[in-house]
Amino acid sequence: MREAYAGILLLDPDGPHPLPGLPGDPLLVRGSPLLSMIGSLLEMVEPHTAFLWPRPDEPSRDEHVRVTHLALAGPVGGLSGLVLLSPAGHHHGLTARELEVLGAIIDGCTNAQIADRLTVASRTVATHIEHILAKLGSPSRTHAAVLAQREGLYVPPLPAPSLR
Repeated sequence: MREAYAGILLLDPDGPHPLPGLPGDPLLVRGSPLLSMIGSLLEMVEPHTAFLWPRPDEPSRDEHVRVTHLALAGPVGGLSGLVLLSPAGHHHGLTARELEVLGAIIDGCTNAQIADRLTVASRTVATHIEHILAKLGSPSRTHAAVLAQREGLYVPPLPAPSLR
């Protein structure tokens, strides 16, 4: 991946280890919500996945980063996979909120479930979906979900912030 600007090796039990030739990134440190998400993907034995992850902490960069996760079929010498970060790329002019709604559609959520997840009105969700379908040129939610999966436009639900 020529566009990758950061990456790590996933080593068990040592955790993330810098990928030679690429710098680290705050999203790729032990205990980060992103690595927790990737840990759950490893449990589901997803061999390869690409998705978008929000980057609200650094307004100078794009709002999202593309995360590519490649897992090994089984750990080899403690290595279970690698994670690369690259620019988000083209996402059809979808806003951050529309990407979030699209992620929930991919997850199979109804409008009511999306409204509950995002703490908005169902009508607001319906409006977002209308915009998503128009921007993607999709005739249906299913078509939009398939297209989004193919293009790596999935934004997984973010873990709730822990109260300390």
